[in-house]
Parts: sequence; structure tokens; C-alpha cells
Amino acid sequence: MANRILTDEWQQRIRDKMGVFDSYLPDSAIEQPDIVDIAESNIIARIPDYESLTGDDKVYLEAAVVCECAALLCPSMPARLPIREQGPAMAHQLYIDWDKKKTEFEIERDRYVGKILSGSFPTLLHFRISNPTREWEW
Repeated sequence: MANRILTDEWQQRIRDKMGVFDSYLPDSAIEQPDIVDIAESNIIARIPDYESLTGDDKVYLEAAVVCECAALLCPSMPARLPIREQGPAMAHQLYIDWDKKKTEFEIERDRYVGKILSGSFPTLLHFRISNPTREWEW
């Protein structure tokens, strides 16, 4: 199945977003239908009129799909990346919390989708509850 949203050099965009090299995340892993096709389907389900988007909205659409692909790849990353690197004069632990990264990618994806959909919803004021900062004297 041909990609519906990501069309040009999209594999490297996903690797760059995740901060990994192609030796750890090859094109064949990213191009799996359960990654790119599912990512595009998830975004299309949220934005059914994706084909009519142009300009900045199209940029946000592609960025949302890249983030969705990255989020779908996160569970497999601990098995792909080495935990410890060692050389003749050094050794260090490499630990990345991929569950946290997945959450960050999902938040970023939702922000992009929100930018696309903001034109169809009225802007609402946001309120915040805070604690009083004054010390009351009795």
C-alpha cells in the first residue's frame, strides 16, 4: 500500500525525530505496514479531510504522522539500542526511557493535530486553579 501522507524521504525524518542512526533503525523497520500504515490511518481517523489540506496545515499533518510513527516505534527501541557502550579507554551506560519518549511524541502529535483542527472550533479561554499566595494574619 502506498503512503497517503508521507511521500518524500520520510524514513530519515522519523530517525531524526527519535535521535537514532539508520544502523539501529533501518528503513525496513520503519516501512513495515504496522508502523507507517497504522500511523497514517490513526491520523486520518482524526482528520478525515486530510487530502484537502494545504500550506501550514499540510506541514502539521506530516509532522503529526512522523510523531505517530515515532510513538509506534518506541516499544521496540530498547531491543534495538545497546544499553552499554565500551571502548579501550572508556565505558558508559546509555539509558533512554522510551515510555517517556513515547508520551512526548504523543503530546507533540496531539499539538500538531490541534493546530489543524483549531480552525473548526472556537477558541476557548483556559482557566487555572491556583493556591492563594498571601499569608493571612489573624
